[in-house]
Amino acid sequence: MPKQEKTKLAAQAETHKKSEKLANSFRAVIFSPTFNVIALVILLLTVIGGLRIYRNQQMRGAQIKFIEQGSINTPDKENSENRIYPAPEIFKGEVYDTSIRLRETGALGMAISLAVFANNSEQGNVPPNLERIWAFIRERNLMPPGLKFENDELLSPSNVIMVRYQSQPVRFEILARPKREGASPAILLRFPLVSLDGRTITYFQSASTDRFDIPAPFAPLEKIVSAGWTMQQWRGD
Repeated sequence: MPKQEKTKLAAQAETHKKSEKLANSFRAVIFSPTFNVIALVILLLTVIGGLRIYRNQQMRGAQIKFIEQGSINTPDKENSENRIYPAPEIFKGEVYDTSIRLRETGALGMAISLAVFANNSEQGNVPPNLERIWAFIRERNLMPPGLKFENDELLSPSNVIMVRYQSQPVRFEILARPKREGASPAILLRFPLVSLDGRTITYFQSASTDRFDIPAPFAPLEKIVSAGWTMQQWRGD
């Protein structure tokens, strides 16, 4: 056999061998678990992308109209679609107002508690009076947003607040009445907080929204109840 033909056959055999090796490598990749996982992920992404594109196209063509259903004899029905109606005030009323005021009162109680604990940690004793607590809160900028002193009264956006403090043993109580007379009852929150079930906080609420007797500082439970207050439970979250 001529030398050229031998060389040609050897080259063809080498090419065939490389082709088989490449094919084997390709089949190994195609049937490998890694490739299957990658292919599945790409397929899922493609389907999700297609669904999003389809949904966006559907939403572009959608329109929502709010039409007032008037009476049968209404003469200007054709103008009803062009009317603009104010949104209803959903969040209002005594219960909602009381919940907002409880949050403001609770935030102040947490600030006072933090001031007491921090002062005790730094100086080894609890603040002797409220003046020291207010000074500490001002120094550390702990006053909750919206609360301020005005004409010797502590005011929040919804409350007129009175704080009573005792250093031995450490305890304090916050009495808050609404700024708007008759909007909601007065509330009395005592610290340390008391919980009957581990999920709610116990507080006192006046029976009337107009007139109520202010209990004596740290009065026992029976005195508060006899003054016309009731015990309530508040879920702080």
